[in-house]
Amino acid sequence: MCNRYENRGSANEIRRLARALERELSTTSATDNLRPADNIYPDQDAAIVRNRGDGGLELIMARWGLPPIPGQSAPITNIRNLQSRWWRQANRSLMTDAAHRCLVPFTAFAEPVRNSTWFVVPGVEVACFAGVCQPWHGPRLVEQPSKKRREKEDRDWILFAFLTTDANDIVRPMHEDASPVILLVADEQAEWLAGGEKSFRLQRPLSNHLLAIRNEREKLSS
Repeated sequence: MCNRYENRGSANEIRRLARALERELSTTSATDNLRPADNIYPDQDAAIVRNRGDGGLELIMARWGLPPIPGQSAPITNIRNLQSRWWRQANRSLMTDAAHRCLVPFTAFAEPVRNSTWFVVPGVEVACFAGVCQPWHGPRLVEQPSKKRREKEDRDWILFAFLTTDANDIVRPMHEDASPVILLVADEQAEWLAGGEKSFRLQRPLSNHLLAIRNEREKLSS
């Protein structure tokens, strides 16, 4: 599982990503001046890029974690087994319709959550996880004025999660079970956003030479 990542990409860097897709990108007041996020965890807000109804794209803030499977309490942050009954039948439209597809921008991800090793895609400003998103109404944790702990409130949300796959040789020594599905090139990103089951072929590990372990000393000095 991947339950910690960062996104230090700016709105302008994500606009360049959209231009490579030949799609217009709109922003909201929350994403027009996107702030760097060094530690994004489940049930926190993060930026995603989703399809607009007019053929463009929009950069919005969404909450990480789809509604839990009945009988469980934890939001679903990662999606692995696309052939399971839960994804193939109960949530088929969520997994296949273009309206639910999104890209999740990131600049590094960590495995495992504690004592983490950080992984980056060298030479790429902002990479993307293959994500899905949906509107939802229900309780999620919200910051409270003058309180240290968040409390649950019923609200309208946009929720998201992203796909995982087998770990490649770079990630496996730190986390042998899984790694996020990473989309680097415009053709792959466009195929994912278009929806449909054929795009499930993109659920595969990133080639070893495209991923690297980040030198934390370099990060601290930057």
